[in-house]
Amino acid sequence: MYLDNIKIKDMDIILNKNTTLSRFYPLIPLKNTIIERLLKSGTLLKSQYDEIYDSNIDEIRRITGMSEGVDECFHSALHLHDFKNRSISEFKSISPDIISAVRANGYKKTLDIINLASEKSINEMAELLNISNVDTQRLCAMCHLMRLPGVKDTRASLYYDSGLRSLDDFASSTTDKILEKVSDYIAKSKCGKSVPQRKEIETQIAVSRVLSAL
Repeated sequence: MYLDNIKIKDMDIILNKNTTLSRFYPLIPLKNTIIERLLKSGTLLKSQYDEIYDSNIDEIRRITGMSEGVDECFHSALHLHDFKNRSISEFKSISPDIISAVRANGYKKTLDIINLASEKSINEMAELLNISNVDTQRLCAMCHLMRLPGVKDTRASLYYDSGLRSLDDFASSTTDKILEKVSDYIAKSKCGKSVPQRKEIETQIAVSRVLSAL
């Protein structure tokens, strides 16, 4: 899928102790060699890697020098942030009437909204979905924010209300700035939501820099 067909070279961004799970730590000292050998073989994208991995895993081991177990770990890390096409019915922070209107027009999944937004302006989408421009902007933004790891409706709405409304907003920011924005919003709004953990934000920034380039 185009939304998560990441570049092999970008595994360098994802695989580090600040942004990934501890079970992938053994890959970190090996990542530069693995990436270099894959690129040299012409394997530039995740989809190309998968094609080889699924048909002949021994070829992956030959190209990269990875042993059995290490190759499986790398494969898991490569797919750690695969796109999840969620139902928009999960959005509890958006009025049920708005969700019903959108679904009534045949748009039931986050991918439906993302694809529609790539083809039409906010004004055109609002008219098509029979909802306001403001609600359309929020819906589109939340669908994209939910591409980030660990982000579902509650976290996406928190980020949106804090002024973080796109992957680029994450990619161009820092952990401290995002934590400050979110903390300020929670304090001022008294919404009762929790501040994300630092490592959660660091991971989301790293992934946003990979995904926003697609």
